[in-house]
Amino acid sequence: MIAVTTDKSAALLCTCGKTLRLDYELLKRETQETNLAAVVAIHDLVCQEDGLAQIESLIDDYGGRLVIAACTSQKIRPRIDQYLRARGKDSSQIQYVNIREQSAWVHSDQDEASKKSAAMIHGVLACSALSVPLTFEHKEVPAHVTVIGGGISGIESALSLSRLGYNVSLIELSEQLGGHVISLPLVTPTGRSGREVLSGRLQELETSERISVMTGARVKFVEGEMGNFTVHYVPTKGGEEKKFKTSAIVLAMGFQEFKPTALEEYRYGKNPNVVTQFELSRMLSEENLSRPSDGQPIREIIMVQCVGSRSEDYKRDCSKLCCTFAIDNALETMKRVPDAKVRIIYMDIRVPFENEIVYKESREKGVDYIRGRVSMVWEKEGRTWVRFYDSLLDRYFETSPDLLVLSSAILPAEGVTELSQSLGFAVEYDGHVKELYGKLRRNETRRRGVVAVGAITRPQFVFEAVTDAQAAALMLHNELQNGKIETFARGAVLKADDCVGCSLCAQQCPRGVPLMVEQTDAEAKSEAQKILFKATIDTLNCHACGICQSLCPSAATQLNFLSNDQLWSEIEGTLDGAGPDYPITVCFYCEECAVSTIDIVGTRRMGYPASTRLIPVPCSGRVSIIDILKAFEHGASTVMVAACEKDRCHIGGTGNEIAQIQVDVAREILDAIGWQGERVEMFRMFSAEPERFTRAVNEMVKRAQTLGPTPVHLGTAGKWMEASP
Repeated sequence: MIAVTTDKSAALLCTCGKTLRLDYELLKRETQETNLAAVVAIHDLVCQEDGLAQIESLIDDYGGRLVIAACTSQKIRPRIDQYLRARGKDSSQIQYVNIREQSAWVHSDQDEASKKSAAMIHGVLACSALSVPLTFEHKEVPAHVTVIGGGISGIESALSLSRLGYNVSLIELSEQLGGHVISLPLVTPTGRSGREVLSGRLQELETSERISVMTGARVKFVEGEMGNFTVHYVPTKGGEEKKFKTSAIVLAMGFQEFKPTALEEYRYGKNPNVVTQFELSRMLSEENLSRPSDGQPIREIIMVQCVGSRSEDYKRDCSKLCCTFAIDNALETMKRVPDAKVRIIYMDIRVPFENEIVYKESREKGVDYIRGRVSMVWEKEGRTWVRFYDSLLDRYFETSPDLLVLSSAILPAEGVTELSQSLGFAVEYDGHVKELYGKLRRNETRRRGVVAVGAITRPQFVFEAVTDAQAAALMLHNELQNGKIETFARGAVLKADDCVGCSLCAQQCPRGVPLMVEQTDAEAKSEAQKILFKATIDTLNCHACGICQSLCPSAATQLNFLSNDQLWSEIEGTLDGAGPDYPITVCFYCEECAVSTIDIVGTRRMGYPASTRLIPVPCSGRVSIIDILKAFEHGASTVMVAACEKDRCHIGGTGNEIAQIQVDVAREILDAIGWQGERVEMFRMFSAEPERFTRAVNEMVKRAQTLGPTPVHLGTAGKWMEASP
C-alpha cells in the first residue's frame, strides 16, 4: 500500500477485550467528525500480537502519526515500543489517550465517560497533527569516566566501569587509596578488616590496563557537559595545573569525621587521651592500643555517642554509622584486651540490618551500655576523669578511664560545595550531594553525566557504598553506551536566532543542560543588536522536562515532542464545544507521581466528576502561564496542575517549584482582570495517593460550579474588567 501523505493521524481505539463501558460508535463518529483523523479503527486488544501488527500497519500507512486510545501508556507504551523497535520502526509520533483508568473505570455514567473520552481523543489528535518524527542521532564520545575519590565507593566505581569497557581516571586527594575503610579493624557484618575487604580490589586496580590512578591530586574545577567534560586538577604538593577530557564524572569523595574541638566539655584537642571513634579504629588497625599520653596499657574505655550528631549546631540528624562503629571497636578492644572494661554512654542506640546481631553479641560479652550523658571531663594528677549521668538509675558517677572515645558526626568531605559551583550539582543543607530523585534516581545528580556514590550523598555502610558504586556504573553505561550513543533525540530544541540571551534556561534547568555561549562578532548582525551570550542545548543530553520552554520569553526553546503549538492545539481540541452550561475542569498532570496516582484511582474505580479533562505533561514545570490562560480562553472554568510533592520532583527538585510560580502568577492575573484567581490551583502528591487526587479534583469541580462560567462564556472575552473590591 502507498503511504498517505497527510497531517492527519490514524486513530486506534481499544476496547480492552470488550470490557470498557464506553460507546465506541460515538467515539468513532466524533473522532471522524474532528477532521483530524485519517482513519479510525477499533480493536479489542491492541497490546496483543494482532493489535501490534495493526499498529505497525497504521504507522506505515499514515506517516508514523498514530493516536492510540486504550489503557494507561505506562502499561502499553513499553510493549509497543519494543515491538516496533525490533522491526526497525519509529514509534516517536505515537500519542496515547487513557480512556480506561482516566475515563471508563472512574465514571459510572457511560454517556459522560464517552463524552470525556471523545474530547480527550480530539485534543490528542490536534496535538498529533503537529508532531514531527524525532531524529535518530549518533554521537561518539570518549569511553572514559573520571572518578573523584579513592575510597571504597570510588574504587568499586572504577572497577565496575573498567569491567564494562571504560577507561577510568581515578583521582585521590591523599597519597593512599582506601579512604576510611582501610583503617577499620572490622567491617560488620563481614567479619574482616578494612584492609582485607580492600585487598582484592586494590590488586585488581593495580593490574587493570583501563584504570589510571592519580594520588595526591585535587580537582580544581570541571567544565563542559556529558560526553565532553574537561577536568582541571593540581598536585596537592604543588605543581602546574593539568587537564584532560572525560565523558562523565563519579563523585566518590566520601566523608570526614567531625572533630569536636568546639565542644569544650569533652576536652578534645586538649587531652591526648580523648580521641574520636575513627582515631580508635586506626589505633586498633595499627596494633597501637595504648594510652596516648604515656603509652600505658588500656584497661578502661568510655565511649560517648552522638557527639555533634542530632545537633542543630553541627549535624541535625543521625550519622547512622556511629553506633555500629562503637560496637565494632568495643568488641575489637575486648578481643585484644580480654579484661578491658568498656562503657558506651548513649541516649539512643541505632544499629540497622545485621548489626543488631553484633549489638547483642557485645552485650553478651560484657560491654556496658549506660543510657545518659557525660556532664564533665577534667584532668587530675595525670589522669582523665569523667562524670556522667545514668538516666535509668538517676545517679551521677565519676570514673577515670584510660581512653575517652567520642563517636563524632559523619560530615561530607571537604571541597564538595566548591566543586558544585563548576559542576552544577545541588547540595543539601548539611553539605552532602543532593540526590536527583530519592525514589528512583538516588545516584544521579541534577547535572547529567555526574553521579554521586557512597558517603558523599549520606552516611553509608561499606556494603551500601559498594552497591551504590555498582548501580552508578550501570547508570552511566546506559547513558554513554561505551562511547557510541545512538538514540532518538527527544528533548528541547533551541532556535539560536530567536534566543535573546536572557539565560533563564541555563539558570533554571534542573539538569544544567543549556549552556550560555559567547557570540563572536561575525554572528552579530550589528554592534547595536549584538547579544553577548546565547544559549545552546544538546538535545541528547536533555531530560525533556520542558522547564526551559515554559520560561523562555521568546519561545526559542521548545520540546520537539510537545511544542507550544502542540499543547495549545491539544487544549483547544480537548475543550472544543465547551459551553457555559457544562463547567469543565482541565487538569495538567505530571507524567511521574501524578500519573501513577491517577492510574491507581482508575484501578480502584474511585469515581470523580466526568467534567474533567486530563492533559499530560512530562513535568509540571512544562506548564506556563500562557498554557493556563489558553485553557480559560477555550472554555475551561477551572484549571488544576497535579505535580510531584515538594522536594520530590522527578526531574531534579525544581520543576514543581517553577510550576508553583507559574500558577501563582496566573492567579494574580486572573484576580487583576476580575476572573477570580481561585480558578487555578496546584496540587502536590506522591505516586500512591489516590484519595489526594480525587479530593483535589472534587475541589476544583466544586469551584467550577460555584464560580460558574468564565467571562469567555459571558460575552466579555478579551475585555479587561476591574477586580471586585
